[in-house]
Amino acid sequence: MKKTVLGAVGIAMLVMMTMASIAGAADDYDKFGVRFRAIYVKPDESTSFTADKVKIGDDVIPELDLEYFFLKNVSVEAIAGVTRNDIKLNNGYAGSTWLLPPTVTVKYHPLAGNNISPYVGVGVNAVFPFNSKLSGVDPAFRIDNSFGWAAQAGVDFKLKNNLYFNVDYKYLNVDTKMTVGTIKYKLDLNPNLFGIGIGYRF
Repeated sequence: MKKTVLGAVGIAMLVMMTMASIAGAADDYDKFGVRFRAIYVKPDESTSFTADKVKIGDDVIPELDLEYFFLKNVSVEAIAGVTRNDIKLNNGYAGSTWLLPPTVTVKYHPLAGNNISPYVGVGVNAVFPFNSKLSGVDPAFRIDNSFGWAAQAGVDFKLKNNLYFNVDYKYLNVDTKMTVGTIKYKLDLNPNLFGIGIGYRF
């Protein structure tokens, strides 16, 4: 399944790059962008740990992203942020974990230069959990690092000159494992990221 998804992602990236090259790269455009977003992080977790019902809590965080346009219609975006998520067992608070999820996506902007500019993107993410704690099993609780794919869609609304209002959605494929005591269990976090923010192009 993962190979099929990654293959589809690669094909999508190739199609976007081809369409962008046809769109005409000679137009004048601002190549750099910086954006600040407020992000609502909603994990869609599942686990092989069945002794208790596991729930990974939502979080709201600030996020910084940097963007570079290789062509008028094609850009690469890198995001930086960190989340703190509560861990609940049977709906009761049992611990928490911090997640650092650097993500890079390649984006295609079919209406680049317009006042309303939608985009789609695909890319990769890495998630580095730290300071993970679970009541009763510290320090024998750990969540492993993970690497996966990312999908993205959003819209930039031009406010004036180089200033934009942004609405963005990302899905991160985060398949990892957690260690409870001496046993490892599958843990899929798969967070949905809903963001709004302000961006500046230069």
